[in-house]
Amino acid sequence: MPSLDHLFASQKCQNAKAISNELFSWMSTREFKGWDPFDALNSPLLKSVSRINRWTGVATLQCVKRSPINLRPALLIPKTINAKGLGIILMALIIRYRLNRQDEDKQRAFQLACWLKENQSKGYGGACWGYPFDLPNREFYAPAGTPTIVNTAFIGGSLLDLFIETAQEEWLDLAISACEFICRDLKRSAGKQGFCFSYTPIDQSQVHNANLLGAALLARVGKMTGRGDLQELSMQSAVFSIFSQNEDGSWPYGEARNQKWIDSFHTGYNLRALKDIHDHLGYKKAGDACAKGYSFYLRHFFLSDGTVKFYHDKAEPLDAHAFAHAVICLSDMARRFETPPELAEKALSRMIDLFWSGKGYFYWQKQHGFLYRMACMRWVQAWALLALTKFLESRTRQVH
Repeated sequence: MPSLDHLFASQKCQNAKAISNELFSWMSTREFKGWDPFDALNSPLLKSVSRINRWTGVATLQCVKRSPINLRPALLIPKTINAKGLGIILMALIIRYRLNRQDEDKQRAFQLACWLKENQSKGYGGACWGYPFDLPNREFYAPAGTPTIVNTAFIGGSLLDLFIETAQEEWLDLAISACEFICRDLKRSAGKQGFCFSYTPIDQSQVHNANLLGAALLARVGKMTGRGDLQELSMQSAVFSIFSQNEDGSWPYGEARNQKWIDSFHTGYNLRALKDIHDHLGYKKAGDACAKGYSFYLRHFFLSDGTVKFYHDKAEPLDAHAFAHAVICLSDMARRFETPPELAEKALSRMIDLFWSGKGYFYWQKQHGFLYRMACMRWVQAWALLALTKFLESRTRQVH
């Protein structure tokens, strides 16, 4: 007999389709423009100060990001279109079209794909995309537009999804071009096994989710096109992160001394990437690492009521992005691995309870009892839309 908690969660999740439609309408009317947790340096009042050195930029960004009051209007920070956000929305639209066969979803997907095709970062060996803001971090300073492997992998994957759905060669060509960027423009640092792709063309960091996401795109495109070179590079880069997996199944964010934290959504990125690599290349090491990592993921990132912990050893901040990606990851992993049947439903129910504004969008974060209400377009809304559509797709599969 289902638990009362499960019955309550089921009732709330019956609204997933209505919330998904309301959210997409809210995003569409704003032309997918919005603020971002990391957009502080788009302020004309802060840009020159932040460029004194990288650490000034990091401090400025973190002050604006962590402020309990949204300072962006006062700082004249514009709302922008984020290419990565559009890539995630495109993934969701393709699923919506598969589920409902509404021409409106298909046409909007084409519009987003055309925008992405026309708004690539220029001057590189293949199609690639960056952020619409300067991004300083602990390792390097990336000016606005600097392409990243993460953005390019997500967008390349969404374009490949569009090709699979429509058979229009231009989207496959663009996904292949994204692989050329990864192969030609990113640095490679050798490990005890394999190598790690850099995050951008201007750094040499070793970040596991970035490396694996790039490897997953190479695997998908390599398998579809029969290109053995892409398949081989995928396995060589994947084995770097597989070899770096901790004995308990976890991964640090990266290999630098200041990158040793373990969080839920980056772990989820790793798992979904490894699953893709295994599914497309039959690479057993990727499948084994994914199974081991998923066991850690289930043990360490969820409370009994479905709350998604941000870190493996600490729940807060409660973050809508982390909740959304957990629903996505659980929905995907359930196709291959034993997964608690109620967990995705509970996580989605908690996400709705904690963050749904009732005004068409999701709030961002809750910490120490304080709710950060900013409507982050890329960080939250895009991922929430994908989570809702993935959840609905998984329920459709169960019915059939």
